[in-house]
Amino acid sequence: MDFSLSDNQIMIRDSVRDFAEKELLPKYQHWDRTGEWLTPEYMKKIVDMGLLRLRLPEEYGGQGYSFVDCGIVCEEIGRADHQIRYIISNAIHLGEMASSLHPSLQKEWIPRIANGEMMSLAFTEPRGGADAGNIVTKATRDGDYWVLNGEKTSITFTGVSKVVFVSARTGGKGPRGLSFFCVPTDTPGLSTTNFERMGQKLDRGGSMFFDNVRIPDINMVGKENEGFIWAMTIIGYNRNFVPLACIGAAQKSLEETMEYLKQRQIMGKSASKWQGVAQELAICATQLEAARMLCYKALSLKDKGLRHDAESSMAKWWGVKVANEVLYTCMRLNGHYGWAKDLPHEQRLRDCLGMESADGPREVHLGIIARDILGRDHAPF
Repeated sequence: MDFSLSDNQIMIRDSVRDFAEKELLPKYQHWDRTGEWLTPEYMKKIVDMGLLRLRLPEEYGGQGYSFVDCGIVCEEIGRADHQIRYIISNAIHLGEMASSLHPSLQKEWIPRIANGEMMSLAFTEPRGGADAGNIVTKATRDGDYWVLNGEKTSITFTGVSKVVFVSARTGGKGPRGLSFFCVPTDTPGLSTTNFERMGQKLDRGGSMFFDNVRIPDINMVGKENEGFIWAMTIIGYNRNFVPLACIGAAQKSLEETMEYLKQRQIMGKSASKWQGVAQELAICATQLEAARMLCYKALSLKDKGLRHDAESSMAKWWGVKVANEVLYTCMRLNGHYGWAKDLPHEQRLRDCLGMESADGPREVHLGIIARDILGRDHAPF
């Protein structure tokens, strides 16, 4: 086993960290306070850095990054702006789905998204997301078209995305009756609303409504009734990008807090000299490193083409939990000022708390882990 990064991965980490801290971090609190969307000039920086081409097909400028490489990028972006990770991971998903898109859709949408236009994934519905068998949004064939009706919720970039990849029922009950469709968001009959949330304000979370939305047959992604398999492939590895971005945010807060405590004087010595404080910092560092290793182990299994269901669920549940606990500790160790909006700790916590439910809540992931260690006959599901 080799737990070290390659020379190329160290270069990726250092270059992305340098970019993120110089270009993204200074605007992190601005987007939260103003509610503004990314300016074209700001998005161009992300595009020019190549962050939207990590796994695109070679003919579209893809860079051939491994999943571990992509995880490194997500963690480093999370240090600066946890929410911009969504833009990057969505572009990674596009690279995975590219071969399942009709050639005309590839030519239209891959360059547009690689150049900074937003895409959304729409799977979750008001009655549930983790239970794919309960999805009721329906697609009915009408000649060479499909007609979509239903509601999707908890969708990133609602109102600013140009295309959404949406799941809908085309067959019988259960997950095996689902298909995915590529739907431009200016298609007649599609409307959106946005949530007012305590955090994650940049990602524009909200709902989409499909009222007799007609799309051509070629807009089906992959094969009919095989959408669940396609979606689980994407969600499976994304369950590691989510915690890695949170770990990046918590790591940045931990580093900032340690610097503060070295300078903070209590009874004539640095706060970090007090044993109780130093031990809390040691616990935080250990927890983050353990959570980080879970994520990279799961992604390395994905790179090898091996199953990683349980490992990704361990990483998702534990990684987000640990990151939020570390962020809370950092706020507390900064004293009363730690709760002030002048510092970024409270915003990082608000943003990362929402990740407890992203890509499945803890109860789902603990069930997946239980199924793996106990076997299907003795597990809850």
